[in-house]
Amino acid sequence: MIPISNLSEKERYILNILEENPFISQQEIADRIAISRSAAANLLSGLQEKGYILGKPYLLNKSRYVTCIGGANLDHKFVADADIIPGTSNPVRSKASFGGVIRNVAENLGRLDLNVSLMSIVGMDPAGDQILQDCKKSMNVFATERLYGENTGSYYAIIGRDGNMLVGYADMAICDHMDRQWILDHKGHLRLGSWLIADCNIRKDAMEELIAMSRAEERSLAVIGVSAPKMENVPADIDGVAVVICNRDESQAYFRTGETDAAKLCALWLKAGVRKAVVTAGKEGFAYGQRMRADSMSEGETPVIRTHRVQPVLPEEIVDVTGAGDSFSAGVLFGLISGETLDSSVGYGAVNSAMTIKSPNSVRPDLTKAKLIEEVKNYENI
Repeated sequence: MIPISNLSEKERYILNILEENPFISQQEIADRIAISRSAAANLLSGLQEKGYILGKPYLLNKSRYVTCIGGANLDHKFVADADIIPGTSNPVRSKASFGGVIRNVAENLGRLDLNVSLMSIVGMDPAGDQILQDCKKSMNVFATERLYGENTGSYYAIIGRDGNMLVGYADMAICDHMDRQWILDHKGHLRLGSWLIADCNIRKDAMEELIAMSRAEERSLAVIGVSAPKMENVPADIDGVAVVICNRDESQAYFRTGETDAAKLCALWLKAGVRKAVVTAGKEGFAYGQRMRADSMSEGETPVIRTHRVQPVLPEEIVDVTGAGDSFSAGVLFGLISGETLDSSVGYGAVNSAMTIKSPNSVRPDLTKAKLIEEVKNYENI
């Protein structure tokens, strides 16, 4: 059940009334608690914005959210028809789609039947309109803000003939508004989450506040990498973070090391206080591990790290790799949130990623919980 400790007395009373009769009118509610109809309407609107009710009829939302916090943007992909020649015009085929690391993760999780809330910021522009309209198909967006005078985030990727990204550009200045105060302003929303999942588009002070909240309220927090430069948004003190999922470059940037072994990088995350860590290394596979105890590791203690070589996808099957990392993260988190072991959860991630790069979409539109479970059963080397 969603906690109600942070609600006013009138808000709690209204929830009790709606429990009895979700079809009750605003005027009847107003009469019962001796307020004006407009005041009742405002209270109902606030409860809906906070996620406690789902609309008219006023059905109560009794489930907890998986709250996804971070960037939502439009992806612009340019797929080369031939080898790219620098310094001249190159023929490409262009496509726009919805993106952003946390938005992609949220859509994956929503398609996997989890109750997802997206907490992000978009502009008051056509791109923001389009993103929110599409997101509503698979997740709740009541915690996503819109800002005047800011452009919705955009990502531009040049894709080679082989389906691999040659270069990417991110215009995510709007994410500068995702700071500590933004987190504090949304604490009511965040307390509705059974899990909090944040990408590194949010500012460092915002990440610090999320980590502090996860500790104080014993709430599971997962942190997902975005890029090596964005690792500066992850604070030095990460003790108690439930899960970190990053690639090799991001891990190297955070620890300021030239270490290339994914297993050793994974061990660094665990020694820093993270409870579970996964470090991906592209075609080479990934490494993962977890601390056996909730408290800090003793000096000299070596965590158990496992490595996994993914089943290669044939080059002719690769359509677009830009959603591979996000679909992997979503698969891992789907497993963990569903109560699976880390060993099983990375299997969901590996399969979801392998199937996603065979699709032209950053999130494959045919993804369902039943489909992913069946794919995992049929997939080799999991």
